[in-house]
Amino acid sequence: MSHKSAWKAEKLGYTNIKNFAGGYPAWLKVKGQYGSVSPAFMKSQISKNADMVVVDSRPKRKKYDKGHIPTALSIPDSQFKKFTNQLPADKSKLLVFYCGGFKCPLSHKSAAKAIAMGYTNVKVFAAGYPAWKKVAGTAMAKSTGMSSVKAGTEEGSIDIAFFKRALKSNPDSMMVIDVRDKAEFDTGTFPTAINIPTDQLEAKIPSLPTNKAIVFVCSTGARSGEAYYMVMDLRPSLKNVFYLEAEISYTQDNQYTITAAVQ
Repeated sequence: MSHKSAWKAEKLGYTNIKNFAGGYPAWLKVKGQYGSVSPAFMKSQISKNADMVVVDSRPKRKKYDKGHIPTALSIPDSQFKKFTNQLPADKSKLLVFYCGGFKCPLSHKSAAKAIAMGYTNVKVFAAGYPAWKKVAGTAMAKSTGMSSVKAGTEEGSIDIAFFKRALKSNPDSMMVIDVRDKAEFDTGTFPTAINIPTDQLEAKIPSLPTNKAIVFVCSTGARSGEAYYMVMDLRPSLKNVFYLEAEISYTQDNQYTITAAVQ
């Protein structure tokens, strides 16, 4: 099929065509690589109680507790080492990791960690929980005492429209903290953002300012929400903390597109 498609592309005028003749089976034999499964596959396997372990790599309190795929274990990627005892002893067992969709890297990061542990049958459900809700059929403002900040519908979130206006007209009123990994941050972020990845945030919490709003951002709202709850746990007296519950695309010239996250 790939050869036939390549010939069709050539007839359309494409001049730089290659064929990966080894295909998907060869891909899976490359050390450290893994495959991806579809929403239909997940629905089929869950409905017949297939012999597999499904792992939700999203933050537990922010995402998993509000909804998850049936039978899924909660092993947040940021705490992967802490909860590896939940993984099966059989290293050949099918493991399927998922998170918040195509823009969320958490399932991929967890899959790589599982492979490094010796698991040999690892997959990701890359479309993640938003896609699961579509195939399975399956608000409260935060009170902070800061009347100048409009809260979003999710606990701890900031209103998206308010955030956009503030970022444009009064950027100094907020400390925007991008909690993605540095490699992601380097591909583009908000113009005023600083980078503190979630796995480095705990040590920085005592030094967070009290004189301006703090807004955590990532790419889907998962890690930024995790950062918000981390602050609430470790420094509950800090009342000016928010996160952006949204899907965000960044470019290298620090342009961005913000859309409401799929719940």
